[in-house]
Amino acid sequence: MPAVSIVIPTYNRASVVGRAIDSALAQTHGDLEVIVVDDGSTDGTDAVLGSYDDDRLIVLETGMNGGANAARNRGIERATGEFVSFLDSDDELAPTHVERVLETFQEGPEQVRSVYTSYRKRRDGAVYDVIRAQERVTLEDLGRGNPVGSFSATTFRASAFDDVGSLDEELPAVQDYEFYLRLLAADEGAEIRGVPEVLLDRHTDGERIGTDPERKLEGYRRVLKRHGEHVGRRRRAEFAANVAIIYAESGQRERAAAYLRHALAIDPGSVRYAVYYWAASVSCGALLAVLEMKSRLAVFANRLESYRSDS
Repeated sequence: MPAVSIVIPTYNRASVVGRAIDSALAQTHGDLEVIVVDDGSTDGTDAVLGSYDDDRLIVLETGMNGGANAARNRGIERATGEFVSFLDSDDELAPTHVERVLETFQEGPEQVRSVYTSYRKRRDGAVYDVIRAQERVTLEDLGRGNPVGSFSATTFRASAFDDVGSLDEELPAVQDYEFYLRLLAADEGAEIRGVPEVLLDRHTDGERIGTDPERKLEGYRRVLKRHGEHVGRRRRAEFAANVAIIYAESGQRERAAAYLRHALAIDPGSVRYAVYYWAASVSCGALLAVLEMKSRLAVFANRLESYRSDS
């Protein structure tokens, strides 16, 4: 039985899925299996997957596109490792990712249900943000936000899926956040540990293309219905602001402004949402320009922090 099963769901990513697979197979901790779930691809992904000759690689074909969570669930069902790690098919792991994650599990108590690492966000190959992992993430932390981010940086004890169930295939958005809430709410004292090193590159090219604000909104509604007692004011305001940004990206200024008003009503002391609302009152372009500036400042701050750490 391998120590880790790395599950890679993919759909029509023939041009990049090899990068993810190569990074998984190149781990310094070699006691692993890599499970690629081809979720009905029609772009030649099968040929890319068929080109590998490595006993650690397992390919599953769903035959039809059921969505990323459905594909992840098929991978979980097939996994034989003590731990299950998720990797999106356009992302890539640093060689020591699995090694450091396992060390973090071993150093922590049994209440550590998941481990995630710091990661870079890339667009067109260039880094535009660095997400630093918190040392510990508790249910209370999740009530304020989602410091963990997407599934692509996370590894779970395989037993977690027996304890709290599989991933929700019907939830239209925020599937990762819903599972984190479910995982930590199920066991008093449960936590997620973070690895400080940057051990994943997330490639977000086209990530928001086709994002439907109504689906995002419905996902938020369902999460609040299930886990509302754990979700605080700040996080609820963030939900509204996220929907506003998607409307702005599709050129719907009035709807964007309306949801930012809602965010301010929930969190009236937020300077950030006040600035966003002012920008949205001008134009969608103004709001997007403010967001771009915020992203650039975040990159600068992270580079400055890295420079100080190295000095």
